Amino acid sequence: MILREHSGIKFVELFVGMGKMVAWWHQFALGFTLKGKRIQKGQHGEEITYWLQQGNANLLITSALDPAAHDVVSFVDRHGNSIKRFAVEVVNIELAFEHLNAQHAILLSGIECLEHGKEKAKCIRVKLFDDNEILLVENISSIGPLPGFVSVDHDEQSPNSILNIDHLASVVRFNESDYWNNYLAKILQLDHVQTIGEEFFANLMTGMKMNVFHSSHSQINKVIVEPLPEKTRKSQVDVFLQHHFGTGIQHLAFEVRDLITLVKAFKERGVSFNKVPETYYEAIEKEFPELPIASMKETNILCEKDGDKLLLQVFTEPIGDRPTLFYEFIQRVNDYDGFGVNNVHQLFKSLEIQLNGDV
Repeated sequence: MILREHSGIKFVELFVGMGKMVAWWHQFALGFTLKGKRIQKGQHGEEITYWLQQGNANLLITSALDPAAHDVVSFVDRHGNSIKRFAVEVVNIELAFEHLNAQHAILLSGIECLEHGKEKAKCIRVKLFDDNEILLVENISSIGPLPGFVSVDHDEQSPNSILNIDHLASVVRFNESDYWNNYLAKILQLDHVQTIGEEFFANLMTGMKMNVFHSSHSQINKVIVEPLPEKTRKSQVDVFLQHHFGTGIQHLAFEVRDLITLVKAFKERGVSFNKVPETYYEAIEKEFPELPIASMKETNILCEKDGDKLLLQVFTEPIGDRPTLFYEFIQRVNDYDGFGVNNVHQLFKSLEIQLNGDV
């Protein structure tokens, strides 16, 4: 295994137009703590990155400081504020490089050594989708997610209501998911868990093909979806591809301790969540009357149940101006290990009933 055991996603990096403003929103609205910032010459021009942390979830918010940083500028022009890359930690970078070559990974760099003072890390950049990257990192002596971050004076926000990054979900074009499924499974050594497709959305006007991958060794979860073009109505997958101008990471999911309490706090700070149709809760209440339906309805929370195990999940509205990147918050009760595929079906069905004016 090339990935460090139980390491999860090391960090997720967003490229944005105004880093300070986006970082501030994550602090104020979502309770992240600003741990540090870094100004450096990037691949091209000078850029600034803010390091935010809550629990074991680390976000990097990067924006250009001058027009010469055209890798950042052009990415934001095309995709808006969106996720550029995610990082995973490897045990040995040389062995990781051999593995990537053996699996025919599309390499954007060789082994790069990052140094700042006494801090040191080695990394490899690997292509993903149209304009994304996976960063494989061997952390040798770095205090932060990468060398070069300067600590800042900060006020602690909420007491680690977010535990970690649960999974990343990406959108690709029709007939493209099989390629990326195979690519990611090989280079990150992920196991295929589940695929749902046309048969799952039979008799509905919308739908998608969804592939779920997991590594019990490294605790990494990845979801890849593609549209179903034969459907008569566009789904959120089609909308993402249209407004993102290509493939990319559609949403980032955080695992939390107490979802109902957290959502109420977020709403008080102005965070908006996707509205769930009344018919969804009517169906859930008939099936699971013991659940706190009133609180779930108030907070737009979806629920999937398996015996004494529960999956609670909620989705924000897009965090930027385009209907693209959004966040998911998820609570796994009694170690529920699924991804809410039955929720997906019930939600799609409820939305169609609402759109048809049957409620």
